[in-house]
Amino acid sequence: MSDTSARPAVPPWLYKLFTGHQYPYVRRLAKFGQAVIPGEDRQEPTKDMIDAKFWEVYPRCWAKILQEVKVGMIVVFHDLGEYPAGGYQALVDDPEAFLSATYGKKKIKVNFYDGDNFVCTINFKVAGWTEHEGGH
Repeated sequence: MSDTSARPAVPPWLYKLFTGHQYPYVRRLAKFGQAVIPGEDRQEPTKDMIDAKFWEVYPRCWAKILQEVKVGMIVVFHDLGEYPAGGYQALVDDPEAFLSATYGKKKIKVNFYDGDNFVCTINFKVAGWTEHEGGH
């Protein structure tokens, strides 16, 4: 995607989530997308390579919203919703406001996927959530 005007707005927190070292999906694709020179290790990808791979992957990612619920001594996750690629710009623009308005006071996990491949996740304590209240 060479036309930068067609790119959606991406805040720094989301770019870092996708390209940082915590979740290596985009970095790994950039690294293993390089040409192989027999007998040599692949070089670490450059910032430009990572950026190019981000703009290849991000537009096709979809998001899954889960609620974290403590059940006894364990934590389980309940599906709250899914958003197709390009269908969650309000979440990207202001995650706290979007999640609060859409799902209310909860502890929420947002997972991003490239097809069936897990890309990254981020947790939010929404609308003043402070603890597991009454198991919900």
